[in-house]
Amino acid sequence: MTAHDTTQDVVLAALAQGVSGRVLLGDDPEARLSGMNVAVEHRPDYVVHATSTADVQATLRAAALYGLPVTVFSTGHGFARGIDGGIALSTAGLTGVEVDEPARTATIAAGSRWRDVLDVVTPLGLAAVTGSSPDVGAVGFLLGGGIGPLAREVGFGSNYLVGADVVTGTGEVLHVDDEHHPEVLRALRGGKWGLGVVTSVTVRLLNLEKVTGGSFFALGDDAATLFRTYADWVQTAPADLTTSIALLRLPDMEFLPEPLRGQYVANVRVASTRPLAEVERAIAPLRTAAPIMMDSIAEIPYAAIGGVHADPTDPMPFLDGSTLLHTFEPSTAEAVLAVAGPQTQTPLMMTEIRHLGGALADGTHGPDSVTGRDAAFALFTIGLPVPELFDEAVPAAINGLLEATQPWSLGRTQANFAGSIGQADPIDLWSPADQAHLATVRRELDPDGRFTLPI
Repeated sequence: MTAHDTTQDVVLAALAQGVSGRVLLGDDPEARLSGMNVAVEHRPDYVVHATSTADVQATLRAAALYGLPVTVFSTGHGFARGIDGGIALSTAGLTGVEVDEPARTATIAAGSRWRDVLDVVTPLGLAAVTGSSPDVGAVGFLLGGGIGPLAREVGFGSNYLVGADVVTGTGEVLHVDDEHHPEVLRALRGGKWGLGVVTSVTVRLLNLEKVTGGSFFALGDDAATLFRTYADWVQTAPADLTTSIALLRLPDMEFLPEPLRGQYVANVRVASTRPLAEVERAIAPLRTAAPIMMDSIAEIPYAAIGGVHADPTDPMPFLDGSTLLHTFEPSTAEAVLAVAGPQTQTPLMMTEIRHLGGALADGTHGPDSVTGRDAAFALFTIGLPVPELFDEAVPAAINGLLEATQPWSLGRTQANFAGSIGQADPIDLWSPADQAHLATVRRELDPDGRFTLPI
């Protein structure tokens, strides 16, 4: 037995003694951590599957005793870099949603996804401000700000974060709200990484049962026409109407509706609390721009909000990149089409433009650390899920798109969209004032620099 083996056994025993959940060596086949992006490989030394706040505390105390870094892993949806060494602390086992109907709030455990929240709150006629995918973890979404299908109308998801329970790097539990540790609450509203281990959050809910939402498609060259029309139309779109458009190269596979299989398409997504008739009048120029198919715009229950974007839920390998834009105009659309249009040969599977602004630009709700409040649009792109193209072809295509849109770019992205390609130092996502505040809070929560950044 080597000294390394001895140390490993000692650490494993110390973790197992304090943790009621499973504790495994990182190379144990059962320790495999799986997130949305299976191209991201994790190689921690130890994996702890916490089932309680006490498990989290015990893990951090053991980490401090043996000088080990800790990376927090819940659903793993947003990991752009793999965990390398140290302890991977999974909070996926902390689940549950409790609703306080009179206060119109929900307390959400760290391992819960938005679909878990919707299942509990929507039967009560309430709504949580979710992301475009109900499969995304609620806590990670909120810590990064959170942009959902109704974003221009309701603002960032973190606007609705009113409390949290946080375990510090030394194992102390803090209850955070406007009256207790308000500087930490400000950091949690958009600061994303390195802010202790959030074991639960409390969010304000909306009295909202139904929305108008859905999407429609145009194929081939008609997709390019729709994309160009969107660039014109969006200049005068209603401030409370949230839309996006995605250029997609779809595989010829049975899980897709037959008309879309193997096609190049443009997909317009729409969501609003306005009545259906008002929304239809607003989007009429888009619907008449080109032959449209699979038009699903309708009044839908809020529980079905994930159908607006219909994001994939099955894990796959991918590389991605993004940037925030101050403008998306006809010349921007032409620049995008030149490198990702229907007549190009590119390994880009999706190129999306999201219309921001509206309520996202309103900073009056309270102190926060959100990135992207000053952006008008967000560009996000994903390469084909073909690992043999990941070394050169996909990174080159993503960087080519980011370079093509550089004249309209703010030179940074939104925290929840920070991708694996073209991303500078994550700290540069924030303003100097927010950087300074976050650095102070991180030092207070993690004086020994225990937590690593998963990007």
